[in-house]
Amino acid sequence: MRCAERLSALALLVLAGCGGGGNSVETRCVGNCDGVTPGVAGPEVTLSEPSGSNTTEIVVDNGPAQGFSLGVTNLPYVTVTVCAPGSTTACATIDHVFLDTGSIGFRVLKSAVAGLNLPAVTQGGATVAECFPFVVGAVWGPLARADLAIAGERAANIPVQLIDDGDVQQPAVTADCVAAANGELLKSIGTLQAKGVLGIGMLRYDCGLMCATGDYTGSVTLYHRCDATGCRGTAVPADEQVQNPVVHFASNNNGTLIVLPAVPATGASVVRGRLVFGIGTQANNQLPLAAALLRVQTDPGADDYLYVHTRVGTQSYPFSYVDSGSNGLFFDDANLPTRCVGSGAGSTWYCPASAQARQAVLSDPFGNSSTVDFSIASADLLFASPNVAFSNLGGAAGAANAGAFVWGLPFFFGRGVFTSIWGQALADDGPWVAF
Repeated sequence: MRCAERLSALALLVLAGCGGGGNSVETRCVGNCDGVTPGVAGPEVTLSEPSGSNTTEIVVDNGPAQGFSLGVTNLPYVTVTVCAPGSTTACATIDHVFLDTGSIGFRVLKSAVAGLNLPAVTQGGATVAECFPFVVGAVWGPLARADLAIAGERAANIPVQLIDDGDVQQPAVTADCVAAANGELLKSIGTLQAKGVLGIGMLRYDCGLMCATGDYTGSVTLYHRCDATGCRGTAVPADEQVQNPVVHFASNNNGTLIVLPAVPATGASVVRGRLVFGIGTQANNQLPLAAALLRVQTDPGADDYLYVHTRVGTQSYPFSYVDSGSNGLFFDDANLPTRCVGSGAGSTWYCPASAQARQAVLSDPFGNSSTVDFSIASADLLFASPNVAFSNLGGAAGAANAGAFVWGLPFFFGRGVFTSIWGQALADDGPWVAF
């Protein structure tokens, strides 16, 4: 998912349609699908290293049991334990939390933590609620404080968002938020395809100056003060906004490493990998000397603020980013057909007659670059199998995202990807991505 990565403490742009593909969900065909014959399930691929108390398992599978009946594609999940602040007993362990390097903060279905009595974040007795837009949909709900435990790490007493999954939202969702969601709120396991979202992107908190001043001119109103008369936009100090949990860990708090195994060209039925906290803080999270390190644009006045650059042949994509929360490689290429016929693929996914190999050059504004090979296969053929993980799934970014190249989860298969957090102690100043 991408939107919060557009936000910084200096200048903030919250756009419901910013960035690439989001965590779009596709059905799988069963039986005969417009001439496409369903394939055979691929292997379960597992990587058990790095290990250690600062690591936890990532699983790419069919999603939570209560989710979409035919499963999902290329969605990474982790398990998070949520506790009332200071408690070791008032806790809930929540599986299938969506792992997203393209957003900031922990967001969880309110019903999943209903018994914990998490203390609300308030202003003068009024409820503080948030509308947080992703590329696909938006979430709405009040803020609360909680302790989060992931692997051996703990973030204490931080603001989180409770996604209101009740039949009637309390406080009532605003018309502005419904519009930002394009009419569909992500307010259930079925629509979210997860029980929560763990946003561990490059920033410390999910908004910054715009929300601290409460000036939402030209943007979606994120934070609201809600009372008996309704909800209206409000200013929220940075330390009371939804936080990146990693920043609040004791020592492994300057970034993350995602390590996923390679998958066959026809896909895998399940993938298991590792999420590692910290960069250069333990033996298991050292940045390799040969790693490509790309710094994002940090000038808030630049059009490519918080992006890197991608070039494929003669085509340039100045608004590029690496995002575990996007389930494909999203970019516009007129030579790749989107006339898919099966599995509900519609006009978004690419369906070439045979797999198409491409080579890209990723670069940053500071002269660093790296060459990346990738392939795009037919979404029809991939979705015709019961597999859930594909390294060669791609689709068009669309006119609303002109100039974007979204290096989604397929980019993560077969490599380790580091994401630094701006403002945290690093050997090299962030924010950057390395692989």
